[in-house]
Amino acid sequence: MSDSGFGSFLAGVVIGGLIGAALGLILAPRTGDELREQVGEFVDGKKAEWDEAINEGRAAAEQARAEMDSVNEAAEGQAL
Repeated sequence: MSDSGFGSFLAGVVIGGLIGAALGLILAPRTGDELREQVGEFVDGKKAEWDEAINEGRAAAEQARAEMDSVNEAAEGQAL
């Protein structure tokens, strides 16, 4: 019987996958629920930081616009 090697390769892949999955389950530091909660908290924290940065940027842009408007009005008043 000649073996092309594909069957052995496939068996190795399947066995390796099963061993890897088993080790992953055994060595996992957290359960799926805990990990989802941790990821959710991380995402919520980053979203809050992002929203705060957006609000600060908007406030800075409005302040810069107000300053430009006052400078523009003062320049127009002097030109008349």
